[in-house]
Amino acid sequence: MQHNLRVYHVGMRDPLHWLSVKYKLALGFVGLCTLAFGVGGYLISKSAKSSLEEQILQRLEFQCQAYSTDLNAYLEMLLRRSEDFASDGYIRDHLARIGSGQLQDVGQLRKELLRHLRVNKLPLETAFSDLLVISARGDLVANLNPRNGGRSQGLSKWAIQANQSQCSQLFPGDEGISPSVFLSTPIFGLRSVEPIGRLVAEVQVGHWIADAMRTDRLGRDRTAEDVSLRLQDSQAQTLEVTPRFLNYDSPDAAAVREGRGLIVLGAPTNEKETEEARENFYRRSFPIGDTGWNAEVSIQASNALAPVSGLQNEFLLVGTLMTIASILLLYFPLQFLARPLMMLSEAATKIRQGDFSARVTVNTNDEVGDLAKSFNLMASAVQSRSEELVSNAKQLQLRQAESRAQRDRLDHVISTMRDGLVVLDEEGNVSLSNHAAGPLLEVFSSKGSLRDSLSHFPCGEGTRNPAESCADCLADLQAPMKSCVLDVGNRIYEIHATPLPIGDTGRQGRILVGRDITERIEGEEREVHQERLAVLGEVAAVMAHELNNPLASISMFSQMMQTELAEDSPLQENIDVISRNTETCKRVIRELLGYASKGGTDSGEVNVHDVIDDALRFLRPLADRHHVSLESNLKADLSCILGDEVQLRQIFVNLVMNSVQAIEGSGTVSVGSRVESGSILVQVLDTGSGIPEEKLEEIFRPFYTTKSAGEGTGLGLPTARRIAELHHGGLSMVETSEKGTCFEVRFPLSVSGKMPSPDLS
Repeated sequence: MQHNLRVYHVGMRDPLHWLSVKYKLALGFVGLCTLAFGVGGYLISKSAKSSLEEQILQRLEFQCQAYSTDLNAYLEMLLRRSEDFASDGYIRDHLARIGSGQLQDVGQLRKELLRHLRVNKLPLETAFSDLLVISARGDLVANLNPRNGGRSQGLSKWAIQANQSQCSQLFPGDEGISPSVFLSTPIFGLRSVEPIGRLVAEVQVGHWIADAMRTDRLGRDRTAEDVSLRLQDSQAQTLEVTPRFLNYDSPDAAAVREGRGLIVLGAPTNEKETEEARENFYRRSFPIGDTGWNAEVSIQASNALAPVSGLQNEFLLVGTLMTIASILLLYFPLQFLARPLMMLSEAATKIRQGDFSARVTVNTNDEVGDLAKSFNLMASAVQSRSEELVSNAKQLQLRQAESRAQRDRLDHVISTMRDGLVVLDEEGNVSLSNHAAGPLLEVFSSKGSLRDSLSHFPCGEGTRNPAESCADCLADLQAPMKSCVLDVGNRIYEIHATPLPIGDTGRQGRILVGRDITERIEGEEREVHQERLAVLGEVAAVMAHELNNPLASISMFSQMMQTELAEDSPLQENIDVISRNTETCKRVIRELLGYASKGGTDSGEVNVHDVIDDALRFLRPLADRHHVSLESNLKADLSCILGDEVQLRQIFVNLVMNSVQAIEGSGTVSVGSRVESGSILVQVLDTGSGIPEEKLEEIFRPFYTTKSAGEGTGLGLPTARRIAELHHGGLSMVETSEKGTCFEVRFPLSVSGKMPSPDLS
């Protein structure tokens, strides 16, 4: 039965999916309170702070302009007073006479000028602490205060730079002396348009600031204000003014006039410090007229924002109290909502771990109770289905075990079969095979590349092309049951092919069973060969008996005739022909008897190397006559076998003689030996022209020869092979080409006398 799985998707994934429900609920209330009082309080305090900052900056702007106006007005008044002093005729007359160059009166004129300044001018303005007269060339003419003598050179250069009244930069005072500024005023002659000198008045900064601040008409007590005043000259020197200088009528008015407590700061060198100072203070600046000075009013940010600094803390406190209260109120939702959900989660975890008996008990009739009931029903259904699946799984395991045992038995039977088994699927590919089917796989998985080169027996069906490969016939998936014999390599297989239906599709595969019948075929051939030898032996015995007597008479009478005829008789040549052919007949009869003989001689341990050496010595005169060189390369370290020395010598005589006779002209016949797998292998290699391919199958057939008539009987190689096989060995041709032919003889070695004796019966 098939079930449709329905999945319900939630619109958005819970960002806190890894957190428990009870913590989510608590965090929700806490977050709501924090958002309401924390963020809301922050926004309110931020808005209040912005409004307060705007008011503070407006106030500082107004106050800075007021301070700048008062300072500039008082400074302008002092400049007018200095101009009044400079227009004094007494001062102009004495400066002109000093500058005329009458050296005998200069000293007296200076004294009179100094007395006039000290008595008649300086007391008129209490803000002036010193008066200096400088000539047009910049020479100091008169100076009331000796401490300014060191500054005379610098003041002279500054004073003669302009033809109008001007205010100098800030000059820090010495220890215990107030800082001061200098006012320079040009002194004009009665008839000159160019200044004849300068009148320089020193003004103590304390007097300037205190008298300028006294001009406030509102009657405010500036010492109670929380603002700070700084004055900055054209060289960026800063004079920090303490609050007591902002109210002239303070109890310490004398100290204020003397400038005690004024702080002179140099030009700022560190931009980082300047930036930090700006962040901690609210500042506004305004120029003091055309003097090059600036007035800067500042107030510390923490003091200015004190009215709103506590708002954020108050909101935070209220939010904290509300959070604590909400946590206390969360007990009931956590108890009756979050706890049942946690129980459902724990039960679901147990079911996932395999405990299908888990159930949930919730005493409520709301949605959570309905969910618990549905969960318990689902758990019961899952438990019954799981028990059913377990039972089915056990039965399936039993059936699988039985099927696996049957499959193992079948695999064991197939793998231990001596016959090769190959199963082809519906595509003709090999799907199953056993170890014995190794040679067959090379045929039926080669897709025709090896099939065409197989030697086979045609099936003999009239409807079939005899030239078609039997392997193709056997592998034909649509063909009926077939049987055929194939030569695969050096083995012969009898193969039976049977159709194999596959599934319900109507398609079929193929089962191929191949049996190696090489030994059976060879046994049958040996039996046929033995029967032939038996017949040949009987025929040879009858022929020898019937032919030897006539041949003996012919030989005897030919010898008598040869002795009776004269040596120059023309019949001597005929008698030689008779004798030669008679000997040929006798040799053929002897070889025929030897090939077909069933008898034997005594056998013993024979050294194959000694037998080969005797055969080479015997045939060396024959090789010399044919201009053939005989070479011996006997390298086998073991060369003893059990056998008949005479018959073994006949093998090597026949092989070497054939090799010598196969060479036309000069050449070489080489005999070598080696040990391989418990046998000694002897190879006879010549440099003749080789054996034609069409005659390779006939060379071991009795009475087949490639020599001229009368030169060979065709029994040499068959006899040699027969003797080798009687000694449990073999004779084969391993190579032939236009460069020569190689025959190989194999004999089992004798090891402690345990090798079987040769079958010479």
